[in-house]
Amino acid sequence: MDLFDLIQNEESKGLNFETLDKFKQIIEEVKDYNLHDKVLILNEFKKLMHEISPFNTEPVDCVLWVKNDTVAANDYNPNAVAPPEMELLRLSISNDGYTQPIVSMDNGDDTREVIDGFHRNRVGKECEDIQKRVHGYLPVVTIRESQLGKGDRIASTIRHNRARGKHRVEAMSDIVLDLKKEIGMTKR
Repeated sequence: MDLFDLIQNEESKGLNFETLDKFKQIIEEVKDYNLHDKVLILNEFKKLMHEISPFNTEPVDCVLWVKNDTVAANDYNPNAVAPPEMELLRLSISNDGYTQPIVSMDNGDDTREVIDGFHRNRVGKECEDIQKRVHGYLPVVTIRESQLGKGDRIASTIRHNRARGKHRVEAMSDIVLDLKKEIGMTKR
């Protein structure tokens, strides 16, 4: 019994599964696509499903896989990871896989800026075994459109970083000052 049969038998007795059958046929077709085309079409499926999802206000509802060379670090994140912790992150991703996507902003030109996940980004680009396993792609979510201003992005980075604990005090102070300047500029 496959997943589609299980869904039909256990959870939704009495529903019309014509749509699910059509989706299953499309999946069968996509199985034969080359890697790049398969990733593109699967990302488009995810976007379409996200549009109708009851969770479409949550970025994690739509994790996409994008080429790692299209993801760039921001220029303000003060978070530094010591070599032992970086190795631990590499081991975590190596053993557990990517369990957290990189939070990013879509620049509108097929590139993205990291809001959170700078070190997950680095691991996916710099660790050959992981890069090979994920075929040169990285998992990303896109920050809410209401958070696209630089001040909003900096504040989001701070919230993500602070939620995880220790950070360099001077660098964190600098980023907070940058945020204050950014907010001051936008309120004039």
